[in-house]
Amino acid sequence: MRANDPKSTHPMTAADWVAQIERRIRALSERAMRMAVLAEMLGQLDAGHAVSALGLLVDRAKNGATDARRVLGELALERDIFKAMPYAVRSVAYTRARKVGRDDVASLLLVGPISGPISVAEASTDNDYASDSVGQRCSHARSRDRFRIDRLLHDKDYRVIRVLLNNPILVERDVVKIAAMRPTRPDVLAELANHRKWASRYSVRKALAANPHTPSSVARRLLATLLRQDLVQLVGAGSVRSEVREVATDLLSKS
Repeated sequence: MRANDPKSTHPMTAADWVAQIERRIRALSERAMRMAVLAEMLGQLDAGHAVSALGLLVDRAKNGATDARRVLGELALERDIFKAMPYAVRSVAYTRARKVGRDDVASLLLVGPISGPISVAEASTDNDYASDSVGQRCSHARSRDRFRIDRLLHDKDYRVIRVLLNNPILVERDVVKIAAMRPTRPDVLAELANHRKWASRYSVRKALAANPHTPSSVARRLLATLLRQDLVQLVGAGSVRSEVREVATDLLSKS
């Protein structure tokens, strides 16, 4: 990562990059110009600097720095802004962020902005991660590309999830994430509940039973496999469907 001046031979540090992007965004009143600057600045990042630079920006925002919060706010408003970074750069940076425990930075690189809640109806048809066709996503679901795999965990097409669940690169926490996704499509959760390997994992069954989008027939079947303390927690959860809560309450009364 180098400074904007083409004559400069001094590499731009993460602190330099953050200071510059904060200063430039603060000075611009028109949003279109701010978006152009954000794209330009993100395009300057290579994989080696992206984690440290974005991590510093996030840390400053968390500590209340006004300019850093303004920049992150702009990033959150533009869903495609991180496409200014080449896929190869984002992919490597994402992997590095995960390895060093910077999940906050990884989530920025993975999905760009943090979107607000969407309705169940929107979840049935909308898929922010589906820029490719179902066939292409199924092909990606067979790959060992961790960046692509983590995007596909959010996929809302049961056919993609069916392929993904058989990918040996998946670990239990990935599958629990799929099981706990809200909102999502019931047929995705039903696909998971019927999977020979993953449905046998207790953490997956627990997440499925607690998910209000799991078909009631599936959730009720899973309740009998849960421990008493988890049934108690489920009964107290406001998001659980009433018919599922009733079955859980009945099981508790008999235990």
